[in-house]
Amino acid sequence: MEKILIFLSLPFIGFGQSHFIDDYNLQMFGDDVNSDIYINTYYNSLDTCSVSWTIIHDSLPSQWDFSICFPNCYNIGITAAQDFFLPNNQVYLNCHMYPNGQEGEGIIQMEITTNNTYKDTITWNGTINNITLIPDLSILKDNNKKLIKVFDFSGKETKENNQPFIEIYD
Repeated sequence: MEKILIFLSLPFIGFGQSHFIDDYNLQMFGDDVNSDIYINTYYNSLDTCSVSWTIIHDSLPSQWDFSICFPNCYNIGITAAQDFFLPNNQVYLNCHMYPNGQEGEGIIQMEITTNNTYKDTITWNGTINNITLIPDLSILKDNNKKLIKVFDFSGKETKENNQPFIEIYD
């Protein structure tokens, strides 16, 4: 008596998985002179997906605004929407933060619900640093002072003044 064994090979994607998101935690940086900072990720549909999203947390400095692009870019103040994605689509998912000249740190969290079942949380962290621009360094010079050292922005002493530098006087 001859026995025949049959092995089935099934791809391991995870049964019932309808989508995946490239990045869940995103960091963005800028300076107070930037009008806008942004970073994006992608929502990847593996099947037909009915998607709704809402902002569940926003912790921004008082003068900041934000807007979302998923997949369309919405106006400032829109904090929820819904859409429908066909299988095998890569959908743009983005947050813009508008610091309006104010330094600080901000967090936006979005909850995405897929097919009324699966929930994902995406977090955008934004940091804006204060930059002081001095258009003419001569305003800092006092002709009665002796120049002691000149440093570049990496903290190394330099003799060259053809790059950004910091002068130290006695």
